Amino acid sequence: MKQLRIVVSSTRPGRIGPKVAQWVAAQAPADEWEVELLDLSSLPFFDEEDMPRNGNYAKPHTKDWASKVFESDAIVVVTPQYNRSFPAPIKNAIDYLFAEWDAKPVALVGYGWTGASDATADLTKVLTHVKADVVGASGLVFTQDLTPTGELEVTDERRAELAGLLEALAAKVDEPVSASA
Repeated sequence: MKQLRIVVSSTRPGRIGPKVAQWVAAQAPADEWEVELLDLSSLPFFDEEDMPRNGNYAKPHTKDWASKVFESDAIVVVTPQYNRSFPAPIKNAIDYLFAEWDAKPVALVGYGWTGASDATADLTKVLTHVKADVVGASGLVFTQDLTPTGELEVTDERRAELAGLLEALAAKVDEPVSASA
């Protein structure tokens, strides 16, 4: 069974990220994925002494976060769009680690008035920099796919997009490891 972690990147009061993450989890085929939701509201802002590149994590919350990312086969990041980009907690969570992101298959599901297209584009740049393997993004649009209070009525088009992202993640996980020359 493949291990899928779904990251809830918003931590603000009244957030709808957990509802969107639960919808994403419900779309993952149960015969293929074991799903766990990861909520960034419990991860403090970066407080390690050493650089993440060195992997010398001292704090229990860092070790736990590193383990969750490392042990996952794939990750879906659920993100709103705040001021034309993603919220600070997901950048913080990415910055905590380095090696754990290397070649990790990641898909992005944004939500907001424009489907969070700016947020997912910016997040793709950051994740690519830490060598994550971003397979694509989809965006849920307020008044089309969900309400600003998190009631989901997702269009068939968005469901198909998410199904495609989950298939792409599964394909990445199932790819044979190539031998180095």
